[in-house]
Amino acid sequence: MLLAALVGSVACGTRPEVAALPEPPDARSVSLITPESREPSCDAGLLFTTGFTEAASGLRVMDVEVVNCGTEPVHLNGYPQVRLFDEQWRQLAVEIVEGSGGIASVEGFDDAPQPVAVRPGERAKSAFLWRNTHTSVDPPQVGSHADIAAGPGGAWQSLRPVSPERGVLIDLGSTGRMGVRAWHR
Repeated sequence: MLLAALVGSVACGTRPEVAALPEPPDARSVSLITPESREPSCDAGLLFTTGFTEAASGLRVMDVEVVNCGTEPVHLNGYPQVRLFDEQWRQLAVEIVEGSGGIASVEGFDDAPQPVAVRPGERAKSAFLWRNTHTSVDPPQVGSHADIAAGPGGAWQSLRPVSPERGVLIDLGSTGRMGVRAWHR
């Protein structure tokens, strides 16, 4: 009953004057888009992407593409340079080898590098090869991020998954080795 009386008196009474809060002087909109969720940009003239990873009996092959989104042809001859990082962006101590490095016999992986001219709008391909074998008591090595350069001395960029929800997953186990195929068409 007392509660009803209080509610009634507050409802019938006058409303106290409340001053509006002023807008903060530096108010600005904030984007909720993170760098990872945006469309990959091509500010450097090249864009490195990865798509599907084939996995069979512990052997993994991940396709890698470079797109020339610049205005001049790019000449590739050799192997992409690669650095792997865990999910906290700590660099993994792994051996990156040119070709298959004896990991497995996969067609094309040990082909000698050939010059590849990539005109604006064109693509060239490479691939990563590794085994997901874990024979250690130490935690497995898992690359969640990769930086890639077109060749020695090239500008480093993040390798972008074509499907961001899939991400980059290079599950090396305890092998600590990954092969890289030379650039090709």
